[in-house]
Amino acid sequence: MRLKFNRDGDLLICRLLGQIRDIKADCIVRNELNGWRTLHDPDGRGKVIYAMNDDPHSKPPVMPRRMPLGTWNIGKPRPRFDPYKAPFYIPTDAEQWLETWSLDGSGGYDKPTFRKVLDMAYGLHFSTSGTTVGCIKIHKERDVEWLVAQINGEIARESSISIQVTEG
Repeated sequence: MRLKFNRDGDLLICRLLGQIRDIKADCIVRNELNGWRTLHDPDGRGKVIYAMNDDPHSKPPVMPRRMPLGTWNIGKPRPRFDPYKAPFYIPTDAEQWLETWSLDGSGGYDKPTFRKVLDMAYGLHFSTSGTTVGCIKIHKERDVEWLVAQINGEIARESSISIQVTEG
């Protein structure tokens, strides 16, 4: 199974057994680049996001970025119950280096530190939010359920599953 997603578009293209299915999806993040995540405002639009990585003791603040470009492996879908990732989260092995940020006295974003941290946990999911912190958001819950069924079938057949993320 092969998936393709253009970060500048709004379709996730699924290729499976010679068939193609288009699924409405996007990858919109709130960050300092688009002005949707403000500095010095930890309780409002500036809610601080922390790196998702393998080190439970080092989760520095970062500004969200869209899912990184490249071809990534898809993992086994995981059931979720919170509205942000329900009913399933589809993990990938996508990762990218993000700049860490210092926080001001009130706990809001202050400025970049010029240090980097490896950020992981990019995936695909449905969400009630209009944005994500870098994941691909599938617009319809039933499309996520269909995709999960296809992925689980491919995993049962021990087939490889990947997603190619492009832009432009």
